[in-house]
Amino acid sequence: MPPIVNHACYIDTEDANRYRSCGAWLDVTLYDYLTKNAALYPQREALIEPPNKEDYQGVSPRRLNWCELLAAVNALSRLLQRLGVGHGDVVMVQLPNTWESVAILFAVTRLGGIVSPISSQSRQAELAHAIACLHPVVYVCSRNLKGTDYAAYFEDHLPSFEGTVLAIEDLPELTEPGGSPDLATGAPVKEQPSADDIATICWTSGTEGSPKAVPRTHNNWNASAIGVSEGFGMGTEPEQILLPFPLINTAAIGGVTMPWLYNGGTLVLHQPFELDVLVEQLISEKITVMLAAPTALQAILSSPAVQQAGDALRLRAVGCGSAAPSPSLLRHYEQTLNISIINMFGANEGTLLCSDKTLISDPNDRATLFPRVGTSEVIWPNSAANWLSSRLLDVETGEEITSPGRTGMLLVKGPSIFPGYFGNGVLDRSSFTGDGFFKTGDLFQITQRHGKPHYLKVVGRQKELVIRGGYNISPLEVDAALAEFPDVVELACGGIFDVHFGERLCLYVVLRENITTSLSGVCSFLEAKGLAKTKWPEKIVVIETLPRNALNKVVRAELQNQTVIWEEAAF
Repeated sequence: MPPIVNHACYIDTEDANRYRSCGAWLDVTLYDYLTKNAALYPQREALIEPPNKEDYQGVSPRRLNWCELLAAVNALSRLLQRLGVGHGDVVMVQLPNTWESVAILFAVTRLGGIVSPISSQSRQAELAHAIACLHPVVYVCSRNLKGTDYAAYFEDHLPSFEGTVLAIEDLPELTEPGGSPDLATGAPVKEQPSADDIATICWTSGTEGSPKAVPRTHNNWNASAIGVSEGFGMGTEPEQILLPFPLINTAAIGGVTMPWLYNGGTLVLHQPFELDVLVEQLISEKITVMLAAPTALQAILSSPAVQQAGDALRLRAVGCGSAAPSPSLLRHYEQTLNISIINMFGANEGTLLCSDKTLISDPNDRATLFPRVGTSEVIWPNSAANWLSSRLLDVETGEEITSPGRTGMLLVKGPSIFPGYFGNGVLDRSSFTGDGFFKTGDLFQITQRHGKPHYLKVVGRQKELVIRGGYNISPLEVDAALAEFPDVVELACGGIFDVHFGERLCLYVVLRENITTSLSGVCSFLEAKGLAKTKWPEKIVVIETLPRNALNKVVRAELQNQTVIWEEAAF
């Protein structure tokens, strides 16, 4: 059953008109961006592959200008059309960050099709789940990725797949203009894609059950492109943009790829994450903007090459995602390196909260606070902050929260929000209110600064709360309070079963080499921070590494399964 490709019937006409009139929905497709940039900047470098591509895929990295990229996309679109890809068809893609993974975004959506990127770590169970949900007509992969033949694995473990398996190693030469004469021109399209069509279907991380399919339209991505570009402070000058996250979710697509298209600069690909390679790219490719997790930002600071780079380091802005950055990390980047940090809180469903210097100037506040979007009395410098509307609801009573200090679930509505979870040709709107607000499951509090309740403080996920004897504790809040605890590489809190209280809070830490710590030291640190004693961890466990999923998010449910090096409990 083909997917629904137009969600016009799922959105209020008045909302759609408002999104267009305010400039959030540009009615531009991904392919439109490509053709525009190729016409304006034909010889400007558009795409640069990782320098270590030969190490993990056995082929040399490519550098493509906008004209070459367009020619390759046009050829690829005709090839995909011959394989049966048309309007509304899904192409499932399991690739690392290569030129092909980017080109497929354009080639498939050029035909009115939908791209569903899958993590390279996914195997039979995840692939079978995606196939049952999407009914893709083509599966694109690599025959040689770190020694694994994904095509052979797919054919052996999913023999009932009725579509085409396409390995990028089997493609004809597509990266030279006119290199394949019968494929060089764009595929003729019977039904022109609309910006209201679904362009991508990404997947939730699955930390709360089976991954959910999250469709986003071209216009949804347009809103993200503008909001993130403004957050980065992008203007008319071309940017060198580094993508260190796999091209499978909103961080990579909305946080990097769409701003790249919107700016018309150069996209520098990186994957898998290797600090030395990333630092080399930062300096040699003169990167100006990137997205990174706090752990990567901390590691970059420790790099001798970065410390010695001086003016060779052109980095001016970094979007920080997947976890909250510590205030000290923000201060060091901004005060010592003169690099602006934009704290981003986003989700595949299209929630996008950005705290940049123009919105929240104090690094201490910016680590945890975001603009309270949708308040009529505030006009924010970032357009996206004015496009979104928000509410906080008490999770038990459903009452709307309008005053500071109370925790509630965030509900959002706006031009970047997805039309509904997808499955077997149907869009599930059960996570939306009757008036179109998406229930995120994320917990926030309204917070005052300078006497104005115009900010939101992130508390955590509703399903991650630790309930100790009826008292709710947010692991994320405690994580943030411990962000500057000394000698810790990384940490995360989680709940452990307790016969008397139901749950207690446990702190899992990865320590620097030859360093020890204690539960009493942790509690003293939190006391100095002013955190209520009811939120202090009652057990500390030292482990080798935090469990993370393909999106680099900590999987709190798996913390208890890690190898224990040392532990101490207060009970």
